[in-house]
Amino acid sequence: MYNATLLREILDAQYEMVCRFSQDGTILFVNRAYADTLGKTPAELTGKSLWDFVSAEDRAFVEEQIGMLSPEHRIVTIENRFETPAGPRWVTWYNTALSFDDEGNWTEAQSSGFDVTDRKALEEQRQLLLDELNHRVRNTLMVVQGMAYQSFKGEDVPQGPLDAFNARLHALSAAHTALSRNNWTGAEMAEVVRRGLTVCGQDSARFDCEGDPIVVRPNAAVAIVLVLHELATNALKYGALSNHHGRIALRWPVTGGGDASGRIELSWIETGGPVLEVPKRQGFGTRLITTSVRQQLGGDVTLSYPPEGLRCMMSIPLKSMLS
Repeated sequence: MYNATLLREILDAQYEMVCRFSQDGTILFVNRAYADTLGKTPAELTGKSLWDFVSAEDRAFVEEQIGMLSPEHRIVTIENRFETPAGPRWVTWYNTALSFDDEGNWTEAQSSGFDVTDRKALEEQRQLLLDELNHRVRNTLMVVQGMAYQSFKGEDVPQGPLDAFNARLHALSAAHTALSRNNWTGAEMAEVVRRGLTVCGQDSARFDCEGDPIVVRPNAAVAIVLVLHELATNALKYGALSNHHGRIALRWPVTGGGDASGRIELSWIETGGPVLEVPKRQGFGTRLITTSVRQQLGGDVTLSYPPEGLRCMMSIPLKSMLS
């Protein structure tokens, strides 16, 4: 059997900090790594309060998390600031309940932790850079919009094309906002759809939307937002949203499994609008839709014009969509 001296040597050889404590926070045992971080000996820390070394700003959070320990959930992970003589350090702690009373309340627990301060600093720096990028992109979009107004204003310039351009710019900005929320790692498809339908305002309630919960990559999110914006704008002018009772079904199921060989079948089906006529020429909006789906996303798109309403069927490879 292992004796106490050998067990102590094993724990003191660990890189991770180890602290055993009672329910009121009294420290029962610490290893050398924990004591060295505080500039103390293990003996000096025994009997002290665990809360002396938890930053005041984090104490309520830590108490709440540790309070979740139970016989059914014996482990909880907490990341908080650890007060040391050199200043606060961020530490990730793995807390394990070791014993419980007759009522199921934990009486002793043990934490093992490692310093993640350098990682946290890199995360904060990355966030600052992303915030600055987002700020600059928003400013750039505003500058482009201002340039458009100044360049094309005048009685000889039709207002319609300028309004359409600015609406597309707003759609691009909406896509940017959705991506900014996740630091440009991707966006939930449901959020992408919502941003693409911004132009509809209260008419968004006339959509029946349903699809699989997927996260799409940034370039795909921008493309889909612009495609939906064009479809929505058309519906407001000529289609199901141009009257008071038309509706649109928008679906995006994943077919063929969730691996790279699967596809997203994005469909836009209008009903209840005015009797539809086949357009005599292909406008810019139609070209944008087909170009975005075929060239940017590598998919297929079919636009049809039955009398009951526009149908746009898009089949897009999953590998070109997933973040």
